[in-house]
Amino acid sequence: MRESGFSKQPADNMNKLLRFLLLFCCLAAGAHADPVTLPARAVSYRPELHGWARVEAVAPLTLRMPLAARVLKLAAAPGQPVAAGEPLVWLGGPRLAEERAAARARVAAAAQELVAARQSAASVARTYPALANRQTLAAARAAVAAARGRLAESLAAQRALDAQAILASPLPAVVEKVENPAAPDLPAGAPLVTLLPQAQFWLRAELFGAIPPAGSAARFVPSDGAAAAVRLAGELPARAANGARVLNYMLPPGSQWQAGQSGRIIIEGAPEAAAAVPAGALILDAGHWYVLAERAGKLMPQAVTPGPARGDDVLILRGLAPGTPVVVRQAYALYHRDFAAHYTPPD
Repeated sequence: MRESGFSKQPADNMNKLLRFLLLFCCLAAGAHADPVTLPARAVSYRPELHGWARVEAVAPLTLRMPLAARVLKLAAAPGQPVAAGEPLVWLGGPRLAEERAAARARVAAAAQELVAARQSAASVARTYPALANRQTLAAARAAVAAARGRLAESLAAQRALDAQAILASPLPAVVEKVENPAAPDLPAGAPLVTLLPQAQFWLRAELFGAIPPAGSAARFVPSDGAAAAVRLAGELPARAANGARVLNYMLPPGSQWQAGQSGRIIIEGAPEAAAAVPAGALILDAGHWYVLAERAGKLMPQAVTPGPARGDDVLILRGLAPGTPVVVRQAYALYHRDFAAHYTPPD
């Protein structure tokens, strides 16, 4: 009896050892298994622009000079009915011409910078990993992203400056008063035309970024009510205190709104092409997103810009072409296992 009692403990230890070895073998096999890849799917999506909005009572609206310029034409007279988006004042002059020429030059310089950054990144990618390490490759791709951002900013600034050359009525109104400029060249903020809007309420929306054309539809989601469809009447000349562009949206007829109600304005953009990958394919490293893309039989880190999620997938807005195979399982572990040897620590 005593002998059988002593023989049980070694048996238990042997069973534990066998289970541990089996688990270790399974983990080792999984870590060195062939990567699971799937091609990125081509999808279409509508980007959304969100902003703050508030219902306000209608008051006389004065169109002012958005910048120092010369009044070339003023097509307004007291008592004249005007439609939303109807041009009333045309601006020009040498100062505005110089500013627009400078804006075009900044766009051209930013475009050249982006071309140079892309060429440099392509050169680094061709020499990776033989001559360039992962840090150099990431820096080259970051330079491309930065140059792309500067080009987008300069294009937006150019479009905003071009839009300021024509002042239009942001909503249906009647011209109440027209200022007679004492000189053709006026400073920024000088009053030009005072309008009396025809509606009782209007929706003031403040947005950053590209502005849709007049007549575009949007959704107003108040904090204390149901969402409603609204339509853009136009943009006000003056910007908000925080630099946002101020848009005037027309509320639907019969809406039971009250001045002061606020919420969000949601604008859907035109359909755009994108790629979709499973969420497990995304890798976050040092504040940047990557996927492991398979190219010529090799796994390469590819910088991407992720967008909104669609179920278990994530949209990739930039950086990945549809059809490119990407690792969709254990991507984070493979990323660090396969590319740690090429990491160069900072000085």
